[in-house]
Amino acid sequence: MHSSSVISSVYHLTKFGISFSVALTTATGYFLSTGKVDLTVVNPFLGVLFLAMSASTINQVEEKETDKLMPRTQKRPLANGSVSVKVAVLLAGILAILGFLVLFSDGVFVALLGLFNLVWYNLVYTPLKYRTAFASIPGGIVGAIPPVIGWVAGGGHIMHLSALSLALFFFIGQIPHFWLILFKYAHEYQLAGIKLVTDKFSREQLKRVIFSWIMATSLSGSLLAFYIIINHNVVFYLIHILSVSLVIYFVKWLGNKPDHESSRAFITINAYYLAIMLLIVIDYAFG
Repeated sequence: MHSSSVISSVYHLTKFGISFSVALTTATGYFLSTGKVDLTVVNPFLGVLFLAMSASTINQVEEKETDKLMPRTQKRPLANGSVSVKVAVLLAGILAILGFLVLFSDGVFVALLGLFNLVWYNLVYTPLKYRTAFASIPGGIVGAIPPVIGWVAGGGHIMHLSALSLALFFFIGQIPHFWLILFKYAHEYQLAGIKLVTDKFSREQLKRVIFSWIMATSLSGSLLAFYIIINHNVVFYLIHILSVSLVIYFVKWLGNKPDHESSRAFITINAYYLAIMLLIVIDYAFG
């Protein structure tokens, strides 16, 4: 196998893009905890990145057969046979050990939080997808833990209001984030036997449910601005403006046909989270 093929296989097997974005949430929590932006963030960032890459690889081992059933996942390395299960398990094991050891240098509790998230994703959330249409709600915990890992790694207490508001912010957004995908890929998930909320609600009903979660996401974003230390007033107001803009966009989306602009809506909520993280980083970088 050529080196480019190896890199490509590892990239897709570990879902590197998604894993990297997860690690960014850890960096956000770390900066908030330490009150500054510097290279000491590398440690928790890499630890979570390795664990997220491991979790994604394990997930593809678990779902190898169902991935073969869905057009959007049939080209994944394990599903198309370009990588063996043995190699994938070895890679996942190495990444998990590396991630745990890197986080362990920031403290036992930090490392255990990382391990808990990996176990929750692979042994709780993944099996739940085939048992309940509402698996994404407990699955939202997977998005809430990484920023808390960053917060604790930076010396913060896990029960601090800033840590809790940060966890809530990233938890709530996970639910509409996944349900928006269903407008485009519900039929594929059904082929794989995954339980879906589209089986419980009509698409118009689901839009209203998603909008309720968007309202909660926006509110949690605004609350975040009150519970963390903001150094510049302009950042404080921009967070509120972005949160209100998110709701305004989804009010318009709510009035469209069920499938109209679902992809753009999915991108919009991702952009919202990225913008909030960037604002926090910029605020602390120039604090």
